[in-house]
Amino acid sequence: MALYLEIPGREKINLSKMVLDLNGTLTTDGKLQPSTAALLNEVSGILTLYIMTADTLGTAARMHKEVKAIIKTISGDNTSFHKAEFVRSLGADEVIAVGNGDNDAEMLRLSAIGIAVLGQEGCSARAMLSADIVVNDINDVFNMILKPQRLIATLRK
Repeated sequence: MALYLEIPGREKINLSKMVLDLNGTLTTDGKLQPSTAALLNEVSGILTLYIMTADTLGTAARMHKEVKAIIKTISGDNTSFHKAEFVRSLGADEVIAVGNGDNDAEMLRLSAIGIAVLGQEGCSARAMLSADIVVNDINDVFNMILKPQRLIATLRK
């Protein structure tokens, strides 16, 4: 499983993993939309998916059966550090990171491609400034993976 991108003006990118924030990024008010679950499961055939969460709203336990992703629950005060270290451990140059919060900014910056999701819960300015791409909705992210020309057109120099 992989996604190879040749983006004009950039080095070739070989993506094999996606790290997603849960609350506010993948879900809204702790709820995963059926259309989002379907797209996520489709993308799981292209990339290995990881969902990182402090599980503030108790959503992760319920999602385990709905999605084809590895769910990583993190705890403590510095979730930003844990998310960034996880991306490093996977090989940041092969990772697409997706988030919306201040605690996602560092993983967005480190990854080969960082995508900030504005969504209904908003997006921190720090996350937006750390991302390569900003989208309106999480489903936009999955559609970019399924139609990689969108990624190429957005990221070309």
